[in-house]
Amino acid sequence: MTDGLSLLQKAIYDLLIADATLMAKVTGVYDFVPDNEPYPFIQIGEISSVDRSSQTAQGFDSLANVYVWSRPEDRGRKEVRDIQYDIYRVLHMANPTITDFSVVSFRFDFSEVIVDPDAVTYHGIQRFRIRLGGN
Repeated sequence: MTDGLSLLQKAIYDLLIADATLMAKVTGVYDFVPDNEPYPFIQIGEISSVDRSSQTAQGFDSLANVYVWSRPEDRGRKEVRDIQYDIYRVLHMANPTITDFSVVSFRFDFSEVIVDPDAVTYHGIQRFRIRLGGN
């Protein structure tokens, strides 16, 4: 299952960076964000999974978090929400190719935007539910 999760993270990354409209709005897509990365950027966060394997095939259900980090000059959630919309557009109902797996479903679960304690940084949180079955 660990290998499948690495492949799932890579598939999410590949889908996001392939979208020119989204990439025009952010400085990058990261797992580990480099020091002093300019805002706004996307971070692929935690991916948790539950085993759904059968006697004949490997499979799992996953929850994948995608974060948007922003420090807009005009203060407010609009920049984060615009980026979240593009992430939704790219990932909801996606059907990426993942070696040794088939995507059974790839669905948006929820989103929210919070202001971090520094009162300057906006943190967008989105979660997607993904079910993968073995080929």
